[in-house]
Amino acid sequence: MAPSSRDERRRRGLLYIVLTGLAGAGLVAISIALGPVGTVLDWGIRAAAMLGYLAVFLTAVTSAYMRELFQLLGRPFIRVHHVYSVAGLVLITLHPLGVAIRSSDLLVFLPDFSSSYQFFSLCGRAAWYLIGIASLAAVFRTTIGQRWRMIHYVNYVAFFLVTVHAILIGTDFLSPVPKAIPVAMALAMVGVLVRKRIQRRNVRRRR
Repeated sequence: MAPSSRDERRRRGLLYIVLTGLAGAGLVAISIALGPVGTVLDWGIRAAAMLGYLAVFLTAVTSAYMRELFQLLGRPFIRVHHVYSVAGLVLITLHPLGVAIRSSDLLVFLPDFSSSYQFFSLCGRAAWYLIGIASLAAVFRTTIGQRWRMIHYVNYVAFFLVTVHAILIGTDFLSPVPKAIPVAMALAMVGVLVRKRIQRRNVRRRR
């Protein structure tokens, strides 16, 4: 019996998740290998940061192409989106947790307001809370109604904060060429926001 279209889409969605994970792991491995020498914990901290950053990026990007991805993957698209979202939350939690273990200081989870530079160089801490809030809004969306979508937009704010954090003090973004990567991702995210704004305006016009 020939496989159904639904089964094909499900396998395709799983394949995309696996390929994205392998590609991300490969890029991170190359970056760590070319970066400064460190301990296994140091490597884990850097890997969690980069993979978490990539997962947050993919979560936001896929949300702007819901119709196209649904046509390509069918219902499994939602699962793809959720896999990226959960992976991002877990990884960006492992990153500061590793830093806390290395420094024996739980204050790494708290934003630093001692100066503008300190806040922005460590603004990944604030981003962690924003992503947590956005994730809770998605989980309790049936309770809070349509307001969850507005709260969910703080994911974009969190992404830009993480981008600033990576550019300012990211171990793997110290030289000009690597710094161009988060800048390019941030510009792509601006394009995603513009696209979503246009989509929403077109929907309102059709009503």
